Amino acid sequence: MVGVGVLAMLVFSIYRLVGTQLMALQVSRASQVEGAVHDGLVRYLQKVFQSIPPKQSNVMVGIPHLVGAAPADELQWLARSGPSLLTSAVTDDDYWLTLTVQSASAPARGQELGIRRRILSEPDNQYEWIPLIPDVAALEFRYFHPALAVWVDRWEDANARPSLVRMKLWRRASDQPYEVVFSVPSSKVQ
Repeated sequence: MVGVGVLAMLVFSIYRLVGTQLMALQVSRASQVEGAVHDGLVRYLQKVFQSIPPKQSNVMVGIPHLVGAAPADELQWLARSGPSLLTSAVTDDDYWLTLTVQSASAPARGQELGIRRRILSEPDNQYEWIPLIPDVAALEFRYFHPALAVWVDRWEDANARPSLVRMKLWRRASDQPYEVVFSVPSSKVQ
């Protein structure tokens, strides 16, 4: 009887140890996946800012929005075939891309971060939605205005570029945001 009791305690201890280890692996994997998603978004936006033409006008716009109390800003830019457009298999048309959050296609999924892609000559409501990150609570952009030396929440200067763009991304409203600052190389060539 004592042997069975000791054996049961040993099996229970092993079961709890294995369960704890599996949960730790799951949390670690989720953290690695989220880090890889953020790294991919950062690399993509670095390519976007590097590809913005220095002398062309009307190539970048930043518009602040709120959904409830959460920021849902839009960053818009002009692009041609290549990494910024997310494909090279298109015609030589100019495209207007908008990075923003919008309601996910499945109602229970909340909002997702993605890109609205449309040909420049098409109306604003005729776009292709390219989802990038699911379950996003908020997105905020700020632009460093080199002439004023301040951060602004809107960028509409058709002939200039901000020297820096700061992005904050909240996956859950209660979490600290993921924050990154990008340099805009074409701002130095104006």
